[in-house]
Amino acid sequence: MKISTTRFGDISIDESKVIRMRGGMLGFEHLKRYEIFIQSEKIPFWWFQSVDDGSVAFVVINSLAVKQDYEPVIPAAEVKLLEIGSPEDVVLLSVVTIRSDPFKVTANLRAPIVVNAKKMLAQQVVLVDSDYPVQYPVTENSAVSKGKAKTEILPSALAL
Repeated sequence: MKISTTRFGDISIDESKVIRMRGGMLGFEHLKRYEIFIQSEKIPFWWFQSVDDGSVAFVVINSLAVKQDYEPVIPAAEVKLLEIGSPEDVVLLSVVTIRSDPFKVTANLRAPIVVNAKKMLAQQVVLVDSDYPVQYPVTENSAVSKGKAKTEILPSALAL
């Protein structure tokens, strides 16, 4: 399938790699299908591109590339909704805020996108009673700042 996007022009989408949202992104609940678009395997920032609306895309990063000890508690209702059978099936993505100062780039660890990579289902989950911040500095002690974040941390089911 082909879609027309604002950022990348016309792109081909592999329907087997489309992630179906169960509840959508905050503020974009009506958009239910996304694909991860990787521009370069050397850059840890990816695009979470809406398949339903080519003008909507979020910059994301694997949450573990930002905070290697990131272990949020995902509520049981979301685990059931996403049909998660094993922790190995889960990929946690954080929405990134890009600023004009590259040293002030932040990732939202409070509301990760929880992806069941095995079933290609996802939901953005707001963590309740969590100490994880909405604006966590990407350059602070992360695999990104150490130059170790790579596309390999993305399961092959999601990689383009």
